[in-house]
Parts: sequence; C-alpha cells; structure tokens
Amino acid sequence: MEELGYTGYSLSKALGTSEAVISNIRNRKNPPNILLVRDLLDKHLALDPDWLLFGRGQMLRDKGEADPAERKGVKRGDLLARVDRRLESLEQLIKKSLHTQLERTVIEDETISDLAERVQALEKEVVGIKKPG
Repeated sequence: MEELGYTGYSLSKALGTSEAVISNIRNRKNPPNILLVRDLLDKHLALDPDWLLFGRGQMLRDKGEADPAERKGVKRGDLLARVDRRLESLEQLIKKSLHTQLERTVIEDETISDLAERVQALEKEVVGIKKPG
C-alpha cells in the first residue's frame, strides 16, 4: 500500500470500498476478497499477482515486464479467471479439510464419552468386588 503511495483512505476510495475494510485487512482481521485483489491488480499492472496472492517473488515486476502474460499471448482477464479458479479450488479444499476435522472432533468426543462411561461401570464393578459379601 505504501509502496504504491496509498493511505488506508485513498486505497479504499481507489478500490471502491470502505476504509474499515482496508483497516481490517491490514490488521489481519479479515482477508481481502477476490474482487478487491482483482481491482488492485487491474489498477496496478506492475504488481506481481504471485507476490500479492501467495507471497512468492517480488512485489513489483521488472519495469520491462509490465504484464508478462501479454508476452505469452494470455489476456489479463484469462489470467484473472485462472487465479479465480485456483482460489475457488483452495477454498473448496479448506472447506473439505474443516469438515473432515469437525468429523474427527465429533468422533473423538463420542469416543471419550464412551470411555468415560466404561470407566464408571468398571469402577462400580471394582467397588462391588471389594465389598465383603
């Protein structure tokens, strides 16, 4: 943001969002949505999408490399569509992982509950065995 000469307010106006949204992104309360990322990349061709999305490489492309996709015959819209598909795929994987983790947690809770009941039953049996008849 600073590298491109923005304040929180000016970036929010440039991207058509609220200053609170930008503040929450900067404070890591919320991740940016794909539309904001797309708008930022559209407005600043020198930004490297790999850096912005995945933290790989340099923030800015080389000056002679304003849009390497164009040199390869790939339109910017196609590149963004690919990024959208990758993000959707990652989102699906995260959802699946969370669902699997939730299922494991439920199974663990049920197992612990079952074991607690068995321990109580065994304790009652032990008390019954220890009592003189």
